Amino acid sequence: MKIEALDTAFRASSYRVETDDGIFELRIGVHDPAFDDFLLRQGVSCWGLLTAYNPGGIRCDDENPLRQMQLLERLQRLGWTYRLACNVADDGGWPAEPGFLLLQVSEKDVSSMAAEFSQRACVCGDIGSAPRLVWI
Repeated sequence: MKIEALDTAFRASSYRVETDDGIFELRIGVHDPAFDDFLLRQGVSCWGLLTAYNPGGIRCDDENPLRQMQLLERLQRLGWTYRLACNVADDGGWPAEPGFLLLQVSEKDVSSMAAEFSQRACVCGDIGSAPRLVWI
């Protein structure tokens, strides 16, 4: 998929994050003060969203569950704090992609992990700012 189409698809998606406080629907470029409140209570200043699904923006339905399990195992080995997340296309034209909200992890580390799992982009943020799309 070309970068322009990917950019449009990423921006036309919500990034659902499951927490003990409920579910947050994050969007690129849209600040969510309630999510900031959640982050403050967790003592978190930076975060990222990552999936292992569909590397390179190419559907890999048969491989996705194994890739996601490998990502989970990698996060656990590193001792990173995470919550469940899911990338959901607004138009339903692309299957939902399970992922992880990574807490107190730098953009550099999230981007590096995204590259390791052949992702074209990830979503990162800092407390007090809107989620941003980070190209790999």
